[in-house]
Amino acid sequence: MGRLGLLFKIFREFTSIIHLSKALVYSITFLSVISVSFSVTACSPDNTTSSWDYTTESRATREFMFNYDLLRFHYNDAKKYLGDPEDYIGKIKDSALAEYNVPWDYYDIYYMYYMMNDPHTQYVDPAHSVLLLDKLNSSEQKMDAGFQWEKQGLSNNYVITSVVKNSSADKNGLKVGDQIIAIEGVAPTSDIVFNRLSGGTNGDIITYTIKRDSQELILPIKLAPYYTPTVELTYKDSIPVIKILEFTKQTSNNLGTYGEFVDYLHETEKYKSTIIDLRDNGGGDGDQCFDMAKQLLPKGDSLAGIIEAGPDKNRNRQTFDTTFEINNIDGIAKDRYFVFLVNGQSASCSEVFLLSVTMNRKLPVVGTTTYGKGIGQNLITTPSFSLAVITALKVVDKKINTYHKYGIEPDFIIYDNEQALNKAVELAKEMTYVRIAEYGSVNTGHFAKMAVEPDTMPGFYFLPDDMRRQW
Repeated sequence: MGRLGLLFKIFREFTSIIHLSKALVYSITFLSVISVSFSVTACSPDNTTSSWDYTTESRATREFMFNYDLLRFHYNDAKKYLGDPEDYIGKIKDSALAEYNVPWDYYDIYYMYYMMNDPHTQYVDPAHSVLLLDKLNSSEQKMDAGFQWEKQGLSNNYVITSVVKNSSADKNGLKVGDQIIAIEGVAPTSDIVFNRLSGGTNGDIITYTIKRDSQELILPIKLAPYYTPTVELTYKDSIPVIKILEFTKQTSNNLGTYGEFVDYLHETEKYKSTIIDLRDNGGGDGDQCFDMAKQLLPKGDSLAGIIEAGPDKNRNRQTFDTTFEINNIDGIAKDRYFVFLVNGQSASCSEVFLLSVTMNRKLPVVGTTTYGKGIGQNLITTPSFSLAVITALKVVDKKINTYHKYGIEPDFIIYDNEQALNKAVELAKEMTYVRIAEYGSVNTGHFAKMAVEPDTMPGFYFLPDDMRRQW
């Protein structure tokens, strides 16, 4: 593969992440856009005795040195893995990086971030940062009327089963239970016809003829993009099942995932128990998951703790602060019994949400061991309008223990999804089980970097000097 082969492989994966998916978004447990005010300094980091003179190297641009200091102050493993600036300047000279649309004057910065021992610490140059920012704070956008329907029996009766808040359908008066008898004056005789008549682009007006109770109404719907919901409510054997798909600030609800979740808690408030499904939820925004956890806790309970790296400006060095947020009011569902469903893709904010609730209320968890992402990233805008995504946070419980790399273990390990749901229903009906499981005992293996070998400490991958300093 060659000396740069592994690095190129990372660039390929990273470029596809930016362009094709929200995978990078889901890697961020706590998304904080930080305005960094400290200036670029000529001092060497605490972990090195280098006499490096920043002013003598033309390749050490202001953007490079700004990012070097970001890592020096914010990266939580900086003392182990961040070398001197000369370890990264001019090491990547192969024009093949242009194939991945990486501007040549950012090669050194990409290389420096790549050499950190953390797949989540990444740099995004200005050409890609705008697209990424668009994805970070919102759910998926769709372009249609914004409702779901089902065909009743063998007839051609199409009935609206749900309407997305703030969609065109919602704003123009379509309601659950409406029967659609014509679209643009044409009766839909099949699902294919229905979908063809309903399609359009931004600004198109589609006229629906509906039957509501005994009335026939004609409603013109102007198509516009809308944000999709991130929370779903269903029922299993008369037990509410609230499925959280992600934790996002901008969704169909003006308050994001939190607002959707609270709405469903109110809608199900007459029930004494509820299942919360976090399976395949890769995480998202930290503020959202903390605020949602508070709704299940009484006043005075503390949530998961955060150890955060940051600058001590007075001493020009990195410092660490530990913070536990306290719930200052009773949550609206503090007395309800909950059962949680998780699997190996329940990660990041899902785990923070789960830990914050279960370490206080000892509620049962069903499924398979979670992903084990007990770290979080800060997102920092640089002078060039690039984005620095830096692992600066570590999640801990009240005993300062962490599930990072090992995941949160269920009380009932069940791999089959339907069987896991049935067990959750059983527990929700009994409302007696008290959680006893804690964290996993086997490293999940999600945090290795391909370029390095494991040392004797399970789950840690140290960067050898010959790779870091003699690439």
